[in-house]
Amino acid sequence: MELEKASKEELKKEAVKRLELLKMNRNIIKEFEEENILNKSEGRLGILYWLDEKEQSMVKEYEKENDVLVYHIIKTYTLDIGKIYDLLYLTDEKEYWEEERLRLESGYVLSHSISQFSESGDIFVENRNGGLVRIY
Repeated sequence: MELEKASKEELKKEAVKRLELLKMNRNIIKEFEEENILNKSEGRLGILYWLDEKEQSMVKEYEKENDVLVYHIIKTYTLDIGKIYDLLYLTDEKEYWEEERLRLESGYVLSHSISQFSESGDIFVENRNGGLVRIY
């Protein structure tokens, strides 16, 4: 059985819905929705920033290689691992979206973590100051 694939427009609408569910700052939702500007939350306070060129390239490469849409990034600094980028993304497989939204309402988001130990899976996040902080 082949899964129903979402269009680019459907992907973007779903990403906006997820940003809203995460109670992100309204300005970054608007920038993403209207101007295709991706933001990142940084540090333990979830302060919001635009991506630099290197981060934009990292996102484009990941989206292209994995056929996904990244809708937000969390940049965390740790003592043991160093810098971690969590790319919050969604796939075009619509059948999984409802379950992913339910997990998201509990604070679990689908992420690809880029660090010295890159991996994909759920991470637990918390909203702070209109941005997100990775808890674990």
